[in-house]
Amino acid sequence: MKIQSVGIKNFRSLKDVNIVFDSVTTLIGPNGIGKSTVLRALDWFFNGSKGCELTDKDCSFGAVDENIEVRVKFSNLTEKDREELEKYAPDEAATFTAWKVHKTDGTEVFSANLKSYQPFAEIRNKSTAADKKTAYNQLRSENPSLELPAWTNQEAAQNAMTSWESSNTDKLVEAPSELQTNFFGFNSNGKMSGLFDFVLVTADLRASEEAQDAKTSIIGRILERSVDRAAGDEEIKKIVDESRKAQQKVCEEKFGAQLEAIKVHLNRVVSSYSPGRSVCVVPAELELKAPKTTFNLSVLDGLTETTVDGQGHGFQRTLLISALQVLAESTAADTEGVFCLAIEEPELFQHPTQAQTFARVLRTLADDPSKRVQVVYATHSPFFIEARHFDQIRRLIRTTDEPPVVTVHSATVDDVKKCLEGIQNPEAIDRQLDTLTTDHLSSALFASNAVIVEGTTDSAVLYGVGDRYAPAKLESAGVAVVPAYNKSSIPLTHAVLTSLGIPCYAVFDADSGFEARAKGNGKNSDKIKEERNSHVAANKKFMKYFKLTEEDFPAQTVEDTVAIFGNHLEAFLDLEWPQWRASYNTIETNAGISLKKNQLAYRTATTKAEGSIPEMLTQILKKVEAL
Repeated sequence: MKIQSVGIKNFRSLKDVNIVFDSVTTLIGPNGIGKSTVLRALDWFFNGSKGCELTDKDCSFGAVDENIEVRVKFSNLTEKDREELEKYAPDEAATFTAWKVHKTDGTEVFSANLKSYQPFAEIRNKSTAADKKTAYNQLRSENPSLELPAWTNQEAAQNAMTSWESSNTDKLVEAPSELQTNFFGFNSNGKMSGLFDFVLVTADLRASEEAQDAKTSIIGRILERSVDRAAGDEEIKKIVDESRKAQQKVCEEKFGAQLEAIKVHLNRVVSSYSPGRSVCVVPAELELKAPKTTFNLSVLDGLTETTVDGQGHGFQRTLLISALQVLAESTAADTEGVFCLAIEEPELFQHPTQAQTFARVLRTLADDPSKRVQVVYATHSPFFIEARHFDQIRRLIRTTDEPPVVTVHSATVDDVKKCLEGIQNPEAIDRQLDTLTTDHLSSALFASNAVIVEGTTDSAVLYGVGDRYAPAKLESAGVAVVPAYNKSSIPLTHAVLTSLGIPCYAVFDADSGFEARAKGNGKNSDKIKEERNSHVAANKKFMKYFKLTEEDFPAQTVEDTVAIFGNHLEAFLDLEWPQWRASYNTIETNAGISLKKNQLAYRTATTKAEGSIPEMLTQILKKVEAL
């Protein structure tokens, strides 16, 4: 059983969103957009409020007259799931859906989707036995053809309705049915415990507290699953019992005669005042209670033993996630259920190398069916974004409406293929997706908008143009300039980013001057013809994708969503901005080495070149800003 989708209504910044889940679900978006809210809504759904009850302040933008609702739809049901869920997941059901609702009066209700005869569902949903009896008798009176027996008690009536439904499955419809409050939760004894367990690691979760041997701590849960305390506790109880007997023996030996003398003397006096009564003086029994076996976790740093809270934040976070990995693996192995690990900012306090390691480990856990682990995290780090798994990214953005509305954007491989239909072969798309430049594309996914160019030197020049207006102007505006590394990949990169709701601008080289360059490089006519065909094919695909008139070598132009250099960017700079080439040559001379295609050199040359920025480059930046 795994989460297939989650619906959240009227919870904090999320007015009404529906999010499809995968084996790894990555939530990205600006700060304050609602990524963590998704995780906390699920934590409330599965594990309860944990001492922090929901209030009117948790309603979206003051909508206190509306219920807060979290709906979770599960798929991949196993035989064990069906056995435990019983009527909620009959044999023919492919999914199981449950709701948790915080009503306007402060009460909380669980319900699940259940196939039921609608009049019976209405009876079952009555709040009291008396109300159910009244509704049952009314239905029985109005519909004698149902042949319901007379009401004797609630259980008998329930059995009668269930029996009728079993014999009349064609009359059943989907109907919500109220659940027990312990139906969910990691520590509950409800039906879902062991079938699907959800644990959230918040950004402020303290490793020192989770490292304690306590019932609800992470280490405590691991110990409960891994260590049988019963045998040790039994031995300790024997030791305590023996200690109690030894104590009584010591008291008898040391105080027996003295206490007997006191008792005789005291009773002689008492009997003179109250005949027939006496007192007894004995040692008080020592109260020895057998303690529960507990364990301490400490950290060995070389030969030095320290407490967990004596370590740095980075190691504490590492310990937390490591312990959760162990817990996830042991839980899934012990229960044959699914363990959902939700992490808020997994990159927190981590060195980049360690963050990459975490990402790989989480991916390995989720992709291994034998582990039965589902992962969801909210992140700001490109280390937790994989270009080839862009279909598992959920990008949250906020509209400019008042009040603002959060929407969720996602894209599947089929979505991208549809965008490229008639432009690229589907099999070629699959190959290209595996080789998309992860670093650059991952960074672009966090941008407000993106400019897609052919190579890294093109991006360096555009960044440099921005620098002439203000240092890191494009970066500070949330603009990412993304190299596609060849013009054939520009449509694919554009399709992926726009499918995820990222406005994109594309800059393209038509390469009309390729023949002169080819001849200058000594290429023969066959090679030149082959190169020409390649450029024409790429140019036409580009023009077709962007819905422009298809030409072998389109003219230089700046449109609302695309700009085309007639030849290529460097040829344009040499013609329109000769000072740029002079600036670049000076940098190369000062370096004393060849700086061909060096990104830093290109950006620096663009920033420092004398003269005015060519109008076309200025227009491109304006078009990007207009996105």
